[in-house]
Amino acid sequence: MTRLPPTRVVRAATALRTALQSLTRRMAPPEVCLLEFASGFVTTHAVYAAARLGIADVLADGPLTADDVAAEVGSDPDATHRLLRACATFGIFREDPRGLFRLTPVAERLRSDTSDSMLPVVLMLGDPAYQRPWGRLAHCVETGRPAVEEMFGMPMWEYLDEHPEFAATFNDAMTRLSALDWPTVEAAYDFTPYSTIVDIGGGHGQLLARILGAAPLAKGVLQEREALAGDAEEHLRAAGVLPRCRIEAGSFFETAPSDGDLYVLRRVVHDFDDGQATAILTNVRRHMPRGATLLLMESVVPPGNTPHFAKTLDLDMMLFVGGRERTEREFATLLERAGFRMTRVVPTISTISLVEAVSTGGQL
Repeated sequence: MTRLPPTRVVRAATALRTALQSLTRRMAPPEVCLLEFASGFVTTHAVYAAARLGIADVLADGPLTADDVAAEVGSDPDATHRLLRACATFGIFREDPRGLFRLTPVAERLRSDTSDSMLPVVLMLGDPAYQRPWGRLAHCVETGRPAVEEMFGMPMWEYLDEHPEFAATFNDAMTRLSALDWPTVEAAYDFTPYSTIVDIGGGHGQLLARILGAAPLAKGVLQEREALAGDAEEHLRAAGVLPRCRIEAGSFFETAPSDGDLYVLRRVVHDFDDGQATAILTNVRRHMPRGATLLLMESVVPPGNTPHFAKTLDLDMMLFVGGRERTEREFATLLERAGFRMTRVVPTISTISLVEAVSTGGQL
């Protein structure tokens, strides 16, 4: 298991970083701060352009001039130099006095051939299909309706079904983000007491495979829509856990496996408003055996002005699917409505927390 620093150490470091950022903002004129905030999109698109061109892969073997990079990726030399120079101000690439550009530790994560690559996530965040709805944020706030439905004429999930190229980009990013969370989840939660672990809405099975790797005596059940469940078998086989697994196709609004003692939902309920989320959780509870545990892997919104990824991810949910991130109190209320009692919230050193609950009524 990856050795990670204690949560309290990471939180202290994050608090220090936040304090330094706040101090920097207070030292700058307010108009300068606003200009920096409003021009943040430039960073997104510069990093996306570098990712699309594969510049990090070209620089993996050593520093090159902008002309050499351009020759490798098939781009205009002058424009390539200007892009590299801008990215270097963000700490992505570094230019030396001889005009040679090299990778920084941040740029290493843009390579396509490393296990810790963030390339799939950057390619999703900069994709025009992802960027366009953000331009409608003000209208979304005015109407309270997802921008995607208005712009594309269909809900996000239907858009993904009808646009396989962006769906592939989206799914690759979700897989990478799941892998990014996993070491922190494994360090914070013990899965070994459970004999049958059910992953509801588990996609292609990557999370379930990792959980079963951490709980070698457990069996696993994956429930997913039929369109996605078909690919899960190959992923579970490649991970060496298929003999311990069962795959069930079905909607989490309608059914759930009935033989688990731990039911896991990773970033499922944040895709839905309170009514739909309650319906999902109620359905799961109806199928859970008495004494089983529910585990939600979700971001938890902290109180006050504390910076947290959940507060910006909440806007993403509002724009794309009409879902929301929730505070600890909101999770407790949501779970109570669905017939659960929240037992604890386990923080991790990443942006995800583990919300644990038990049924107050047992299987119906």
